[in-house]
Amino acid sequence: MSTFDNYVDSVLTQGRALIAATFTQTRDESRAIFETHLTNSRERLDRWTKLLVLGELRPEEFKLLVNNQVTLGRMRMRTTKVIGKAAARDFRDKLRGIFIDNAFSHFLGL
Repeated sequence: MSTFDNYVDSVLTQGRALIAATFTQTRDESRAIFETHLTNSRERLDRWTKLLVLGELRPEEFKLLVNNQVTLGRMRMRTTKVIGKAAARDFRDKLRGIFIDNAFSHFLGL
């Protein structure tokens, strides 16, 4: 196998490992944010619905609380979007380093 083939194989191997690590972490962080929001929303909606039925919460207040929960959900989704963008930038920078470091190693022996 040529030096260039060894270089490409090394970059591919390290790149695949980087993809797995980077996007698994991003997925896990985003999933945790989303699941926490859903759990909290469910608990709050359950409490608010009971208060509404008991007459301890006016329909206008209920509507306001639900709308605020939706807004909070949108903010959390934006957070996951930012996490994804940061992970993509980090991936790009590390992948660039893999290409450069492997080139130096395989072609220049550094």
